[in-house]
Amino acid sequence: MIRFKIALDIWLSKKIFINSVKTAMFVGTILAFINHGDLIISGALTPECVMKMGLTCLVPYSVASWTATKAEMALLSLNQ
Repeated sequence: MIRFKIALDIWLSKKIFINSVKTAMFVGTILAFINHGDLIISGALTPECVMKMGLTCLVPYSVASWTATKAEMALLSLNQ
């Protein structure tokens, strides 16, 4: 339970959050153009597509946050 608390503190830290948001915006934009590029260019986006593009950004955010948290946890265990 203590490891979970430490991991959660790391996951929610400002450093991890900011880096993960940057990654999500970059990768999410690329994914949005891959998945919805025709609609973006034609200007025919629907609210459903906009919602899907927002949700698409959650994947790279989660991956970046998880990876950074695992790396920080590994560093902590090496220092102990």
